[in-house]
Amino acid sequence: METPNFMPNLVVWAAVVLGIGGFAIGSMVNAYLQPIPAIPFEDEVVDEPSIPLSSTGLQTFVGAVGTYKARDYRGAIEQFTQVIEEEKGCAEAWHNVGLAYANVGDNNKAVRSLLKASDAYDKQGTKVGLDLIKQNLEKLKAL
Repeated sequence: METPNFMPNLVVWAAVVLGIGGFAIGSMVNAYLQPIPAIPFEDEVVDEPSIPLSSTGLQTFVGAVGTYKARDYRGAIEQFTQVIEEEKGCAEAWHNVGLAYANVGDNNKAVRSLLKASDAYDKQGTKVGLDLIKQNLEKLKAL
């Protein structure tokens, strides 16, 4: 009775594992060496709502602006989202959420939020806001 020869299978298995591991390590090193992309809207935040807000909505909005200016964009997203839930027509909250999403690299959510801000600005008749949204979308497109 012959004993099975596992050596060819072991060589193939080792080659596959080492190939996958080498690719993974190479990808991680490449990602590590890439320059950190610039934050597109680092200092751009709309700091005053164009419509009257409730006292809690205004307080949350002001806090969110402070969080954004402190460069805690994920925290600002959470806070501006609270404003949006309380104040459905606050275009500036949608606008700032869009800017914050762009700053954390989620351009799909940034565009969706900016488009919602555009709709809210349009309903308010705020041309300045619409123009600013257009500029922001152009800047995102250029990235």
